[in-house]
Amino acid sequence: MAATRTPQRPLLPDEQAVQHLLSAFYRTPRAGGLDRLAGGGGPFGFDVTTALQIHALISHYECDGLLESGCHLGDTTEYLARAYPHLPVRTCDLDAGRAAFTRRRLAEFSNVEVGCGDSAGLLPQMLSGLQRPLVFLDAHWGPDWPLAAELTALRTAVAVIDDFDIGHPRFGYDTYNGRACGPKLVADVLPDLERMFVGHVEADYPLPCLQTGRRSGTGVIVFGLDDNGHSPLAMQPWFAEVPLQPRPFLPSWSSAEVSR
Repeated sequence: MAATRTPQRPLLPDEQAVQHLLSAFYRTPRAGGLDRLAGGGGPFGFDVTTALQIHALISHYECDGLLESGCHLGDTTEYLARAYPHLPVRTCDLDAGRAAFTRRRLAEFSNVEVGCGDSAGLLPQMLSGLQRPLVFLDAHWGPDWPLAAELTALRTAVAVIDDFDIGHPRFGYDTYNGRACGPKLVADVLPDLERMFVGHVEADYPLPCLQTGRRSGTGVIVFGLDDNGHSPLAMQPWFAEVPLQPRPFLPSWSSAEVSR
């Protein structure tokens, strides 16, 4: 029963939490820039609003562990380890060199485990012992796309999909073989899912985003942690609801035309 309760905690962080996140975020080196990563690397693509959204989800759902698929060179992994030293942080990468680099980089963090291999195949092991994990899905590299298999492997979790199509021209997303990483894909993979959420790009955040390069959208799916299917995210300013049935319908952003 513990896995289905919805904790009654504030979704938006207080000032002390914001200052802690700010310190962890901007003290994390942007090693991804060394590998010519779009946007110059950094935690969550150097988008602090994503870090704030993630924190709201972790806090509200009382997540007991943090998982990441596709660690690259460990920028986001190090941030998570710094910001949440009380939680286990488990990550992986298909590329052995990147996984080894991240493992060496984060050797001093006792709460971090780094695996190497296909993320969908590793997820059952990474989820072991966790009841309320937050899972950051960012394994969007190489010829194979594990996202569908990753989503179907989750039962009780808060999943955050990076590089997600939110319908705003300022925010990029991935496409594989002509198929966008967006709500239509989610609806196809999870046909019983009635709705999901995306990060609200026009909300009021306590910290400005300093990323002037590529920004990516985020999609949020809550598996089995909302009471009776009623999600508190529907009433929160940092998230926008996306109905998936009878068809996906993205928000209409007031700033979209200005950004084109």
